Amino acid sequence: MTLTDVLKDFAYLSTLLLIGFELRRRIRIFQKYFIPSALIAGTIGMFLGPSWLGTVSPVYIPFSGGIGQWSGALVIFVCATMFLGLELNKVGRDGMAATFLAGFCHQAQMLLGLAIAAVFGLFIALPYQFGYMGVWGFYAGHGNATTVGNIIQDAGYWDDAVGVGVTFATIGILCGIILGMVLINYGAKKGYTHVKMTFDEMPESERTGYIRPKERTSVGNGVTNASSLDPLAFQLAIVGVVVVVGVMIRACLLTISPVMSGFPLVGAVLVSSMLIGFFINKTSLRERIDRKLMSRITGTALEYMITAAIATTSKQIFITYALPLIAVSVAMVLANLYGSFVLGRRWLEANWFETGVGLFGQCCGVLATGLMLVKVMDPYNETTAAQCISTSSTLGYAWQIPYMVVGSLAIFTAPVPTTIVSVILLLFFWIGGELLYGRKKRA
Repeated sequence: MTLTDVLKDFAYLSTLLLIGFELRRRIRIFQKYFIPSALIAGTIGMFLGPSWLGTVSPVYIPFSGGIGQWSGALVIFVCATMFLGLELNKVGRDGMAATFLAGFCHQAQMLLGLAIAAVFGLFIALPYQFGYMGVWGFYAGHGNATTVGNIIQDAGYWDDAVGVGVTFATIGILCGIILGMVLINYGAKKGYTHVKMTFDEMPESERTGYIRPKERTSVGNGVTNASSLDPLAFQLAIVGVVVVVGVMIRACLLTISPVMSGFPLVGAVLVSSMLIGFFINKTSLRERIDRKLMSRITGTALEYMITAAIATTSKQIFITYALPLIAVSVAMVLANLYGSFVLGRRWLEANWFETGVGLFGQCCGVLATGLMLVKVMDPYNETTAAQCISTSSTLGYAWQIPYMVVGSLAIFTAPVPTTIVSVILLLFFWIGGELLYGRKKRA
């Protein structure tokens, strides 16, 4: 793969993103269900790519052979920016309750996926680890599904990990958005919502995704003067330093033991981001981090990563894993409904429905999905729902990152102990949440 190939792939993905954006802007059904432009773009690229259209037509999008490496490279940017300039707000009672609910959903998805994979494995050639990818697609979304898939594939354990993870993520985000809107309409009729608001009353920018000139806001702040160094280039350079430190951490681990050769660069960069982010927040260097621009770097990498990951999804993935994909996806949705609404109604003191819908969206996709659903019900931020699910997402890194870095390899090398750890964590979140929040609310 040459730099010219990278440039061509960038051009194809950019064109698909613009097409996806225009379709979202103009087609009402995409607006009504808040389908992301990257999801539309990736789906178009998948059907028009070499593994779908290319099998029946000489005319298709000629992605290079290296397009499959895009997701693995771009996820480095996502992980490197994750903890730079990140600040934790004060955590309230319902914020902690939401954290326990999110933890329950995470572990329930993990165990249900593994259990269903184990059952299917009795009848067809299905790896036990197939179920492990379900939680990373549903709970964590395309970004983390791609991250975990690349960790597994780079270690040489399972070549279909990225394809399966991305497929789960696509199903998850569609379930989160579509079922989330159904739940909102149901709650509005039952009088559960704090604010009454219909889709037609939403601002145009929320519905179409296009912001008119008078409504636009700055996406970042200039930490440096452009005459010295462009502000965006300065923030990107900081990201580069985080990656360099990640490379050094991984090299040090390799000198300790050859066993660490399976430790992925993504994991090392995550550790680097945490260490550097913590150090910067404790010093005057925090003034040099523009969190807005860091978020835009993350967002841009995610848009291209999601588009590339979906566009390169093989048709064979659907054919090979159709039944277990459906079975695991149904189980994931049921687990999220139980955690978000049955337990949520018992554990949350205020705005249980708004927070429950937000949690459902978050656990079916990503935090952005949950926040979008909350904004439909609470456009003026009058409830605590957005703060609660944001808290649960941030504190959730405490168990997600170990699972991402260590668990992705341990599920292959030590599947039984890894499963036992998940059972223990599920009971911790379930019983702990009931003791700490369910009993108090009833009292």
